[in-house]
Amino acid sequence: MDLQRFAFALVTCLLALTVSAAEAVSEVRQVAQAEPAVPAKKDKVTAEAHLSVDKLPPGSECKILIRLSVEKGWHINSNPAAPQGFIATEVSFKGKQGTQLQSVKYPKGKPIKMQDLNQDISVYDGKVDIFGVLKVPVEAAGLTEDMEIVVKYQACDDQKCLLPTTVKLSGKLQIAKADEPVRSVNEKLFKPQEK
Repeated sequence: MDLQRFAFALVTCLLALTVSAAEAVSEVRQVAQAEPAVPAKKDKVTAEAHLSVDKLPPGSECKILIRLSVEKGWHINSNPAAPQGFIATEVSFKGKQGTQLQSVKYPKGKPIKMQDLNQDISVYDGKVDIFGVLKVPVEAAGLTEDMEIVVKYQACDDQKCLLPTTVKLSGKLQIAKADEPVRSVNEKLFKPQEK
């Protein structure tokens, strides 16, 4: 009887070890497959945003600059795009407190010639400054604006175009209290817009 219990326990233990070994191999395979299959993705366009004030002014407006940096050797379509039908670079803004992006001013595109096209393409390359105005609701005074800026673009070099994609910026912007003054910042960045 003790021999039967011992044999049963031995078989149970061996089964448990076999299952554990199979699970361990499965986990190792998953890790081994995941590591080399995840190359570091390098976006062709990066973005940063700057405000003209230190806090958002409730019931008022402030300026915003979205600065894109396009990787050397690449370009993105201008807004408006030319020729017609090309995907224009486009900026959108979402704010949970109701802040809205208005009066977006895209820079003039640079014309370039491409093989197989009998007209110029209007593009941006290098640094691209897009200006806009943020309108802040009065009822948001003293709150924090959770915002997301999305830039939609299509990157091309002189031989190919990548699929259209987006770059996103997200963060929290402090909204001033009802009677709290806001201070101007980043004056050098916003000077060219005042022409």
